[in-house]
Amino acid sequence: MYRLFTAGVLLLWLSAMSALFVRDVWPAWSAQDAPPLIRENIDALAPREQQYGIFDESGARLGTAWSNIVTTGDIAVIKSTAVINSMTPVEGLPSIPPIRVETQTQFDAAGALDRFDLHVYGLPMTRIAVLGERRGIYFPCELHVGPFHRQANLDMSATRLIGDSLRPFSFLPTLKVGQSWRMQLLDPISAVLSTKTQFRSIVARVDQVETIEHDGRQVKCFVVVTSPQQVTAWVSPRGRVLVQEVMLPGIGRIQVRQEPYEQDRRLKEQQGIPSWWDNQAQ
Repeated sequence: MYRLFTAGVLLLWLSAMSALFVRDVWPAWSAQDAPPLIRENIDALAPREQQYGIFDESGARLGTAWSNIVTTGDIAVIKSTAVINSMTPVEGLPSIPPIRVETQTQFDAAGALDRFDLHVYGLPMTRIAVLGERRGIYFPCELHVGPFHRQANLDMSATRLIGDSLRPFSFLPTLKVGQSWRMQLLDPISAVLSTKTQFRSIVARVDQVETIEHDGRQVKCFVVVTSPQQVTAWVSPRGRVLVQEVMLPGIGRIQVRQEPYEQDRRLKEQQGIPSWWDNQAQ
């Protein structure tokens, strides 16, 4: 009986370790290239403009995010705007004023990441910016927070995509279950709260196919999850990200849901939170 018990415990331990390896370790080892943003995939995306509502766990609206894809020849650029009008951090952290996050992500003809720019507006006398451009096998980035400046030299093999935590994914074409890739995630909210910013290397994987209700109809979606950062996204077969759930440190879980695009609203929100640095330069 003792031998049987020992064998049972050992078998249970091996099963648990195998499941943990398959779920958390293997995706990082077997990570492939990220879904390529090439002209063929972009042409299948109509319309190219997207808008998302940002909500907290109670369903209260925190802000809005917009994005559009611009192509010049075989070069594609995703231009994104995220505006946070109201967000209350946990007790002990400073309050967050209305902020605007502008990002531009550029991809080359092969659909590989070529350049990434992020700017946070709304903080008086404080500049928050991240600028990166591919250089061979490296992706050097400059990080600016107020008077502080530093550089980070990211490895391109671990930088298939770059996103921000308010909306980690923009467009994910040609997905299949079991697919995984490495990417970098930047949290602008942490930069606002602590005046510190850094990239977090995560692995995204296509976990399963699930049917959700979206815009009054049932849509079969790919479910994309990340580790260790807790992000879950539901992606349509054509690559449109319909819903994302993100756990923000110091804030809690937020949900980002697609909704009808409003260009006038985007322009109004951009003008409502100007850049203090731009005003000083005028």
